[in-house]
Amino acid sequence: MKGPDLSIIIITYNNSKLLKDCIQSVASSRGGLALETIVTDNGSHDDTEQMVKMQFPEVRLIRNEGNLGFARANNRGIAESRGRYVMLLNDDTRIHAGALERMVEFMDSNPSAGACGPKLLNTDGTPQRQSGLLSLPFWRSDKPKEAGFVMGACLMVRREAIDKVGTLDENLFFYNEDMDWCRRIRSAGYKVYFLPGAEVTHFGGYSTRRSFNRRMFVEGFRGGLYFCRKHYGPLAFQAYRLILVLLFPLGIIGLTITAPFRRFREYAEKLKAYFDIFRITIFGPIEYPWNVNGQIPKPDDQ
Repeated sequence: MKGPDLSIIIITYNNSKLLKDCIQSVASSRGGLALETIVTDNGSHDDTEQMVKMQFPEVRLIRNEGNLGFARANNRGIAESRGRYVMLLNDDTRIHAGALERMVEFMDSNPSAGACGPKLLNTDGTPQRQSGLLSLPFWRSDKPKEAGFVMGACLMVRREAIDKVGTLDENLFFYNEDMDWCRRIRSAGYKVYFLPGAEVTHFGGYSTRRSFNRRMFVEGFRGGLYFCRKHYGPLAFQAYRLILVLLFPLGIIGLTITAPFRRFREYAEKLKAYFDIFRITIFGPIEYPWNVNGQIPKPDDQ
């Protein structure tokens, strides 16, 4: 039995309203494509499950036992997907008309392309920056352009490339996963492209910015340390560790100075986060804990 053209995997956590709008945008922009949509819910305790089951019965829902982060939750969706292409899609996005078809058509016409990403737009219609600090601004191009990586907010990957390089690295809980995956795809001989003709509005991490999230903040630094050691070697890794250690006292001083202007809970959470990062930098582990002891850490972000 022939599988769908495209499998769209949407990770969500306590974000039912934006998720609803996202799924609706997928359905309305499918064009002539055969699609399957898979939602992996990272332990939401709002009405996400009921909303998906009642309003989108065609969507496959995977309920995770806790917040598995971006990589591990997406990998569960990938494992159940059947499409020729797999798309990672944030729940705070809106697909514009024709975007999915243009991306699939480009991948079909360019077998050397292992992955591609659309032009991500802010809510005011301006393009979102996608490149790193030292990268060329490919996101300003008006033609398809090869890139080092494209953002995981909307990232389409060829099935054959996944079979060759594997799925997302689960040592990366949140942040850096897209860079790592695209780097591995390019190392396998494929190219990664930015496609300005396909547009997707990205609310820019609404679900992670509603308040300070200690767990996400710390995991960003843990992931940075892991990514640095994995791709740049021991010398760069030790230099990065040294920089974080030297910056730690400055961070504490800055936090203390601004304490009168913060709520006590926010101040306390940020102080704990700084000490968490310092401890991980010195003692580790920089691999994610479930790859060390096999256990899912107790969520502290609910």
